[in-house]
Amino acid sequence: AMSSAADGRPVLIEPKTRNIMGAIVKLREIEGLYLYTIRLVDPEVIKARQIVRSNTDEYRGLEDNRRTSQVAFALPYLSLTLIIVLSAIWTGIAVADRLVRPIRQLIGAADEVATGNLDVAVPVRPSDGDVASLGDTFNKMLLELKSQRNEILSAKDLIDERRRFSEAVLAGVTAGVIGVDPYGIVTIVNRSAETMLAISATAALGQNLSAVLPHVGRVFEIGRKSGKPVHREQVTFYRAGAERTFNVQITVEAGDDGSEEKSYVVTVDDITDLVQAQRSSAWADVARRIAHEIKNPLTPIQLSAERIKRRYGKVITEDREVFDQCTDTIIRQVEDIGRMVDEFSAFARMPKPEMKALDLRESLREASFLVEVSRSDITFERVFGNEPLKGTFDSRLMAQAFGNVIKNAAEAIDGLDQNDRSHGIIRIQAGRQNGAIRIDVIDNGKGLPRENRQRLLEPYMTTREKGTGLGLAIVKKIVEDHGGRLELHDAPADFHDGRGAMISIILPLAATVPSPGEGRTEPERETEKVGNGV
Repeated sequence: AMSSAADGRPVLIEPKTRNIMGAIVKLREIEGLYLYTIRLVDPEVIKARQIVRSNTDEYRGLEDNRRTSQVAFALPYLSLTLIIVLSAIWTGIAVADRLVRPIRQLIGAADEVATGNLDVAVPVRPSDGDVASLGDTFNKMLLELKSQRNEILSAKDLIDERRRFSEAVLAGVTAGVIGVDPYGIVTIVNRSAETMLAISATAALGQNLSAVLPHVGRVFEIGRKSGKPVHREQVTFYRAGAERTFNVQITVEAGDDGSEEKSYVVTVDDITDLVQAQRSSAWADVARRIAHEIKNPLTPIQLSAERIKRRYGKVITEDREVFDQCTDTIIRQVEDIGRMVDEFSAFARMPKPEMKALDLRESLREASFLVEVSRSDITFERVFGNEPLKGTFDSRLMAQAFGNVIKNAAEAIDGLDQNDRSHGIIRIQAGRQNGAIRIDVIDNGKGLPRENRQRLLEPYMTTREKGTGLGLAIVKKIVEDHGGRLELHDAPADFHDGRGAMISIILPLAATVPSPGEGRTEPERETEKVGNGV
């Protein structure tokens, strides 16, 4: 206590075992001297003081260990709270998963269905309640969809098979077939119709039939308004530069569902060749009858006229000139009628071609020379080339055909008016083209008519006053018997500004010559495209 009081501050001496309390302080005025005092204290006070001190020490101890105590108490509470929170979260997740999992499975199955997979199924648990009922309904819906899809696919396959069969049938038929809906819109066009009518299926589909084919559209409207299940009519119009005759048939197809709307099938047949063949056959029969009925009395008439001229020519002195003129007229007219009857007979009984290997240039030179020697007023141009035009032909018939064509060209020049007539020119050119032999006879005459041009190839059709109309018919028959075709064109633009006509004969080369009289097949004729000719 004295050492503590050495700095001049008073030091309190607490009572230990007795109730005496002392104090010591260093005197400032006297060096080395200390003042020590004591005093008796009530024992209760000492006791209370000890209790306070004990409590104070205890408090201070607690204060010193407060953080440790807090941590010690916080850890259990925190652990308990964490356990409770984690349990609540797990419980919430478990409950939510139980509710959401079926919905999530439905969503996943719906996504699979959206991609086209109908083989999925949603697991169903009775404990899921209403969601389980929804999943079961979804599974039933999938089974119905799958069944309907299979039925639709089967129906589609059946429809595709029928469509392919129908397309194969339509592609194989020679007749043109056009499908038309109740509003007159084209829905189907087969290949034969494209070729025959010179139209494009791509361009025609979706268009009105009357806009694509006005003549066929007119027949279609008549057939639709007639109310008949089938309506037929023949029409003639230009296709691919040639006037053709078609048989148009309108067939009504009622709807499968019994509705009032009807569809139509337009069938088009090119009967130009058939009509021409019928006419040729009829005229051949007429020619045989004419040749038989007329030729018999011609010889007696001619002989009688010649005998009268010889017998009474020297006796008659009055009007002798008139007598000679009349008898000469009878003989000359009888000879003209005889030549006409010979042409009838020739047309009615065309001989069978005798095929031999032949260079057509020789027949062309011979035929053109025979006409040229009698027509010195016409210039003949020959362009045959250096390449042989060999094939299998009848030389006599081919010379006859070429001669008729060249003769027609010379007569076409004569048919011009005097004001329009210039120096006559006939160009005969021949060569190979597209694997065939092509012969063109071009003249600067009056040309060919635009209307009914193809009818010039029929018997007894002519534009000349004294013509019999058998020349081109005989040429056509000869050419077709040799497997070729005859075409009528206007003269090319580079030949006297396109004035005149061009008759073209296309014949096969030796390797492709068909048998006599066979001609071309019908599909080949349908696929020909001639630019402004027949």
